[in-house]
Amino acid sequence: MKILNTEIAHISESKLGFEHWVDVTYTAPILKEAYTIRVMLLLAFKSEDPEVIDYMVREWKRRDIIHHSFLMYEQEKRGKKGA
Repeated sequence: MKILNTEIAHISESKLGFEHWVDVTYTAPILKEAYTIRVMLLLAFKSEDPEVIDYMVREWKRRDIIHHSFLMYEQEKRGKKGA
């Protein structure tokens, strides 16, 4: 899997901390195209630094993105059968 881009969509404060909503564009060898998903990082502090957010997505959300790529692979496979 390769993360192509991370971009902060918005940040909001909640009772638990700061919700950092991040758009992540990625590609994987099993997929035909790149996908963009939105993930949430819950932090005790507000960070608008793109490098910090990129690092956290790559380290903390990698498993979620890999799981999403398997779901998209199954969708692509199903779409192919129906064609």
